[in-house]
Amino acid sequence: MCNYTQVEFRCGHVRYTVRAWCTNYETTHKRCPPSVVAIEFRLDEQCGDCRAPAITPTWLKI
Repeated sequence: MCNYTQVEFRCGHVRYTVRAWCTNYETTHKRCPPSVVAIEFRLDEQCGDCRAPAITPTWLKI
């Protein structure tokens, strides 16, 4: 199984990032069931869906 880190954000959303791909994935590129081996708390950040963009494109009318 591939090893994942569970990342919890201030907004309450949870994301999973890969720590290491297993040898099965490296050869077949088919994902296997995740194995969460660590939990990381980013309580000073919001996830990418909730935070404001770093820059606002000039073509975007707000």
